Amino acid sequence: MVNVAGRSRGCAACRKRRVKCDETLPECLRCLNMGLKCPGARTDAFFVHAVPGASLRDSSNALTLIKVKHEPSPQISAINHLSQLPGLQPSPAGAFDQLFVSHFIDGFFGSVRPPLPIPGGSSRIWLHELPDFLASPSPSPVQSSIRAASMLSYGTAVGDASIKTEACRWYMRALQSLRLLLSSSSPETSVCAAVMLTHFETLAGTSPRAWLKHIKGAASLLEAQGPERCQSGFLHQIFSHLRLQTFVASMAENELHPFASPEWMTIPFRVHPKLIFDKLVDILFAVERCLSVASRLITSTADKAQQLKHKLDILIQDTRLQIHQWRLEGLLFAFRQEQQEQERPAPNAHLDASDPRHFMLPYTDIPSAALVTLYDTANIIVLRLLCLVSPTAASYNWRIQHHTESILSAHAMTNAAPSTVLGRSSIMIVQQLKTVALWSPSPQQRAAAVEILEGQTSQNKGFADISAPSHEYFADVAAHILNNYPVE
Repeated sequence: MVNVAGRSRGCAACRKRRVKCDETLPECLRCLNMGLKCPGARTDAFFVHAVPGASLRDSSNALTLIKVKHEPSPQISAINHLSQLPGLQPSPAGAFDQLFVSHFIDGFFGSVRPPLPIPGGSSRIWLHELPDFLASPSPSPVQSSIRAASMLSYGTAVGDASIKTEACRWYMRALQSLRLLLSSSSPETSVCAAVMLTHFETLAGTSPRAWLKHIKGAASLLEAQGPERCQSGFLHQIFSHLRLQTFVASMAENELHPFASPEWMTIPFRVHPKLIFDKLVDILFAVERCLSVASRLITSTADKAQQLKHKLDILIQDTRLQIHQWRLEGLLFAFRQEQQEQERPAPNAHLDASDPRHFMLPYTDIPSAALVTLYDTANIIVLRLLCLVSPTAASYNWRIQHHTESILSAHAMTNAAPSTVLGRSSIMIVQQLKTVALWSPSPQQRAAAVEILEGQTSQNKGFADISAPSHEYFADVAAHILNNYPVE
């Protein structure tokens, strides 16, 4: 298990052929170019605890990488013991794939699931399909895209430049073979590759708005399949994931995405009812519909303004009703979980109206903070849009400031998180911070959000454009309200 000083670190295939190995992981370039199966370069000793039949999520915490630098003998003894056990010694390439993908998945959820339970939901999501794509015996662009995104995520978390460099090589391979993938692969494979390339770019930012291009590409692939094909299986799973990303992308272009249409809002969920996350994305698309009408209203002529104002008023009221129902549902599920854990009666979610902050939702960890701050985002925009249709809109400014403070506090939580999760965590809050920067009635809160976004530019390279002042994200509507409806 322990490498001997002076021996070649090249992979077994290159050593057997007596050629110089470039030692890249998880597979060397020589083997890839020759079409050979590469066992991976020799590394410091490691072991992978693999439990047959266990889910990747369950086993990810048991996957350990141990670098041997004159470690005490008990650790070396444990490694030697594991080497004698059957089924615990995959190739280095496979072991590193497991490490990177496991870390990538945990980056979404952390060590526990979000505290808002998913009623009737399955624990198997699109992320859990990634090992199956990697296990395919024939190399494919989707494998390159999965390795690129997962390696970059891991390399960024641990600060390993060599892993990040190798991730970029896998990204280039994926791009070079993307045309072949689109013409010859299944829609599941093509969409998965595009989504993983999106996740790579949100961290890497190799070119301006590259993340946006990949999101639009993935969404176009699903649109070509139609909403009926997205009712079950992998396409349904990844469609549910991609909806939030397409919302962000369409906000960046001041457009209303086709996924906000009645067909795409209903047909894909005929087999599997919407989960609490899906319903929150519904609300965000409802907010986008409001913004689309508001954008037309502020530039309309007098003869059309009244009609658009009436339409916007109806959309705002409908969106506020959805927000209210989502909040109650989230509270009830949270209370039910607390009841199961503490064996005490769950309080009635309607009885908290006496609390002046009853409209707020708590969060206790980064995943729940990301979810709740999207709820805050919807509230901020919709309540500010009331300025265009209601003479009493200013009375909601104090509530808006509570929602913006919730987002700023969530950023503080993610900023204090361990470095292993900080990168993805900050990305999970960046859209919400953009909302504060544009829509908060408080100049102090707007300035604080802008300062945070500018400070994150080097960390979130893929979203660097978000911190820059622009007309995107319906900034013209936000500016119109700030200029014409000043806060007293």
